[in-house]
Amino acid sequence: MTTYITVLMLAALAAAPLRAQNAPANADMIVARVGATDIERRELEMALAGVLAQIQQQGRPVTASQRLQLEHDVLNSLVERELVLQSAKASPPADLDQKVKAQVARARAAAGGEDMLLKSLQDVGVSLADFERRMRDNIIVAETLRQVAEAQTKIPSEDIKTFYDANAARIKQPELVRASHILVRCDPKANDETKKICRTKIDAARSLLLGGEKFADIARKVSDDTQNAQSGGDLGYFPRDRMLPEFEKVAFSLPTNQVSEVVTTQFGYHVLMITDHKPEKNLSFDEAKPDIEKLLRSRKSNEVVRQHVQGLREKAKIQILLPPPPPATTNAPPPAAVVPKS
Repeated sequence: MTTYITVLMLAALAAAPLRAQNAPANADMIVARVGATDIERRELEMALAGVLAQIQQQGRPVTASQRLQLEHDVLNSLVERELVLQSAKASPPADLDQKVKAQVARARAAAGGEDMLLKSLQDVGVSLADFERRMRDNIIVAETLRQVAEAQTKIPSEDIKTFYDANAARIKQPELVRASHILVRCDPKANDETKKICRTKIDAARSLLLGGEKFADIARKVSDDTQNAQSGGDLGYFPRDRMLPEFEKVAFSLPTNQVSEVVTTQFGYHVLMITDHKPEKNLSFDEAKPDIEKLLRSRKSNEVVRQHVQGLREKAKIQILLPPPPPATTNAPPPAAVVPKS
């Protein structure tokens, strides 16, 4: 059985069109039909680009055969997304318009403003209206599945205690650091003059910090990480193996409240400050209970969602028109966030 990529994950890829580089020559080719709705190669490529971008951010390669298998997994998720969408359009969330506006505002901020968002969409042949429609559909899907899961997911207290007793020796809080950073974006392929300008900007920011300026103030003024700049560059707590290797090496070795040297990653130049550092420790039942409940709820929710989608599949007319992939020897790596939020 191929890797199951849930529709919830696809809903999180609302910005996938911004990451797709070029539409394929056969963009209008139909790769699947769900009832009377066609899924085109163009839509598959956009969703696949979002998944591949997450995998590549981890520095994990995807072979040609893995890509073909992943392509089918993503198409399967698009089919399931369409099934949920068709079942839910008659009763969308009451606050749908407000949620769409909020999502578009976040996309606009992440792109660097209205003009940059429009340019990004134009580059991949997606209109603003179409982008908003995608956002709207994604929200309908995500909200519908959330409601399905919540209605059928109850975790008895005794199940939480049983899980803790069986796993107490292994239930630990991992070593954590809380970091803030300032980012000056710089394309690794930029010419020397551009890199020099970027490096001068981050060096100037670091000099201000060494001179006594508050990190949060400089981050708000200078950082190109729009998701974190307004919170003073705060990335929250994170364990090992969540960040890019160059970033993590400094984060877990830097003394608390000390300004780092300039760190270079694929995103550009960073300056870090660690504001807290927590060692690994075993957790008591009361400490572990919320996370155990969350884990058990997630497991049950995934099963509830899987069964709900399977029920929709059994009632629908579905045609998969994409040629089957060759037998896979290994599974493509699952996507994961590089810089998680606290």
